[in-house]
Amino acid sequence: MQSATVLPLASPCVPADLLTRYNSYFRTQLADTPELVRTAQAIRYQVYCLERQFENASEHDCGLESDVFDAAAIHSLVFHRPSLEAIGTARLILPQRAPKIDGMGGMPIQQLLHDSGLRAQDFFPVETTAEVSRFAISNTFRRRPGDNGVIAGNAPQKRDRECRGALPCLGLIQDVIRQSLALGLTHWAAVMEPKLLRMLALMGVHFTPVGPLVSHHGLRQPSYGCIADVLERMRRERPNHWMVATEAGALIPKRRPAHRHAA
Repeated sequence: MQSATVLPLASPCVPADLLTRYNSYFRTQLADTPELVRTAQAIRYQVYCLERQFENASEHDCGLESDVFDAAAIHSLVFHRPSLEAIGTARLILPQRAPKIDGMGGMPIQQLLHDSGLRAQDFFPVETTAEVSRFAISNTFRRRPGDNGVIAGNAPQKRDRECRGALPCLGLIQDVIRQSLALGLTHWAAVMEPKLLRMLALMGVHFTPVGPLVSHHGLRQPSYGCIADVLERMRRERPNHWMVATEAGALIPKRRPAHRHAA
């Protein structure tokens, strides 16, 4: 899981107001068609090949960044409503669909842990875990030259403030939650830059590190989290962010009341 940039936290506000702001400026969508997957890959090309040079642009044709795990993944997009632009993407790699590399199947984190002498199944249930990766929001959109931020009569810098804040990132988290719960997942895994781990923690999203830092396009930390525990801690620490990420709790399955037996 890599990020295009460390996003500043949104200014303090009433939790419901932050959700209203998010819904006014952004929306998420499952990339469930070849065209939408290509849109996600185009954002990844912009972020990982051009902005960060994480990948070699010459190795990716037609301005699309892709790899062998795309076919094993669920892809999400976040759109900026006023401009109708897709500005960010993330994916969930499902272990059951992942290809074999060096004779070993599953998620990338499984191979990296194996190389460190660790077994993924000793830390999280692989069958109900997906790896969050290619988590990216384009700096080109967020810092477009000459954009004065005026959209549909809004005050100058309004777009700039909304797009540079935490809301696009929370939108991606929202759709990752939505797709994860729809698939019946219980855990997330990720291989993250330490600074991304710190940024997510400031937003109330905490992962547990597993083993040492690994060399994977730079130093990365394998990590995991129980989805229910991650969301509950987020609710306690950053209720405003939890409101956006869970759509005010609408994405969280309702617990059935325990049946009382007659004496």
